[in-house]
Parts: sequence; structure tokens; C-alpha cells
Amino acid sequence: MFGGLKLYGMLFAGAFVIAALGGAYLYYKDTQARIAQLVENNAKLELVAQTNQETINQMQTDIMMNQQRAEELSGRLREAEVYQDELVAKLRRHNLTMLTEQKPGLIETRVNKATKELFDGLEEITAN
Repeated sequence: MFGGLKLYGMLFAGAFVIAALGGAYLYYKDTQARIAQLVENNAKLELVAQTNQETINQMQTDIMMNQQRAEELSGRLREAEVYQDELVAKLRRHNLTMLTEQKPGLIETRVNKATKELFDGLEEITAN
């Protein structure tokens, strides 16, 4: 009677060991699959991080270029304001209506020349 019980105990112990080994094997396979997925995800994240860094670097370069352009445009604006002030002062010193009535050919030539210079300057500024 105890011999049969001993046999069942050994069978039970053997089944337990086989179940434990099967569970350990499944756990190992699951862990390996998770590690493989994490490695793949890590590679993707590294690629995204690299792309983000390149984008940041490009944006910093663009910001510096835009600052230089803004400074250049500010300088040109100051020059244009000085020129405008000079023109306003000239117009205040001269009575163009009277001069136009007295010497229409002279004034027309000068106005046309100044207008051409102004338009040429605008074309030059906007072409860059």
C-alpha cells in the first residue's frame, strides 16, 4: 500500500518538475521575445532622437541666418530713413509748385530721374 503511494508521490513529483520546467521554458521564451521587442523599439527611438537632433541643429542654423538677415534689413532701413529725411528736407527748402510753373522742363527731368533712381533702388532691395 505504501509502495503504491510512493509511486504516486514520485509521479506527482515528476509531473511537478516537468510542469515547472515547462513554465520556466515558457517564461524564458516570453522574456526573450520581450527583449527582442525592446531592442527593436530602442533602435527606433535612437533613430527618432537622431532625427530630432538634426532638426534642432538645422533650426538653430536657420535662426542665426534669420538674425543676420534681420540685422542687414535694419541697417538698410536706417539708410532709407536717412535718405527719406534728406528728401523731406529738400522738399521743404524748395517750392516745387513755383519751380514747376517757372521751369517745367527742368523739374520734369529731375523728377523723372529721381523716380527712376527710386524704382531702381526698390528693385535692388527686393531682388535680394
